[in-house]
Amino acid sequence: MTTPRIPRLAVGIVFGLGSPALQAQEVIELPSRDTHIEPEFEEVYRVGSIDGAEWEVFSRVSAVGFSQSGDLYVMDDQGGRIVVVSPDGEFVREFGGLGDGPGEFAPNTNTAVGFTVLRDGRAVVFDPGHGAFQVFGSDGEFERSVRMPGSSMFLIIRPLAAARDGRNVITTSMGSFGGPDAPEPLFRPVHRVDLTGEEAVAHTVIRAWKPPGDPDAFAPVLSAVALPDGGLAYTDSSAYAIKVATRDGDLTRVLTRPFRPEPVTDRMRDEEIERQLDEAEERSGRGDEFAGAFAELARRRIASMEFHHEVPVVRRLRTSWEGTIWVQRRGEEPGGDGPIDLLTPDGGYIGTYAAGSTEMPDAFGPDGQAAFIERDEFDVSRVVVRRLPVGGR
Repeated sequence: MTTPRIPRLAVGIVFGLGSPALQAQEVIELPSRDTHIEPEFEEVYRVGSIDGAEWEVFSRVSAVGFSQSGDLYVMDDQGGRIVVVSPDGEFVREFGGLGDGPGEFAPNTNTAVGFTVLRDGRAVVFDPGHGAFQVFGSDGEFERSVRMPGSSMFLIIRPLAAARDGRNVITTSMGSFGGPDAPEPLFRPVHRVDLTGEEAVAHTVIRAWKPPGDPDAFAPVLSAVALPDGGLAYTDSSAYAIKVATRDGDLTRVLTRPFRPEPVTDRMRDEEIERQLDEAEERSGRGDEFAGAFAELARRRIASMEFHHEVPVVRRLRTSWEGTIWVQRRGEEPGGDGPIDLLTPDGGYIGTYAAGSTEMPDAFGPDGQAAFIERDEFDVSRVVVRRLPVGGR
């Protein structure tokens, strides 16, 4: 599939795209009209069932990832384990566990773990209860624990993404690595974390735009994803502005589409508060006394939350194994999922999946594999692996 020729505007400084005075080589203006493509995905296999084999009865799947060999890694965070599935859907192994021993995850914080898979099949889990990254070999054996410097009891590093160099991980954690006493940064950091030593070394590679105040609702998402050449693609503003940077964070181009953020109205505020209150009520009805108390705190926070002044255009960002950038826009409702655009890092526009025609994949693998985390009406987790057409990889 060929990509349309896109007008390119060479610039010295880019204004109005979120980050202050971005030094860019070019802004690439993508078409305003969607070219729809069909999600002709071939289902490869699915795992996860309440009445299936013991290994595929998941407590809750929070993340998935692929290795270079095509094995799927499933993070069952409430079960404190990682399950590995072969490219044809067969059980390979599981490892991890809840506890305080080597390679185990703290049981009181297991729902806040960060997880990713390096290309060679090693798995990396950040366990906030132990304040360290747990690194497992491609055979599932525990390799080592890489501690965070200083106090990390207030630090949650999630989500994690594997850098393409096979050694480091990338995170857009809002937390400072300096602990609770560190000054509040004037930007949102994208960190590359080196895990080759006994202590993690965090490098701030991108200083992304930070919205004024501390909005709880409709805040522009900060998402950064790795590209095959070691560079990064990221979004940090309310506008449709996908920024492509080098491995060291130097901005090279901005991919834009002429979709404007919508101002937040009183009606939007009321509806978003009601929606979040309904979700909190649903959670409190399914849990124990602790869950009910937590839901009550959530209700108080929701009722008094601060809103960003406009609804961001972009909701999610991913990159496929081959480097195609997947951009999910907002839907008709401010908090809803909309169409998904497929772009190339050099500014090609492949096409758009219409809203509702497919979910955003939770992970991409080699040979066009894409994994989708699904939950049924009983909240039972399963993972469906589909193969993408060549043009969407």
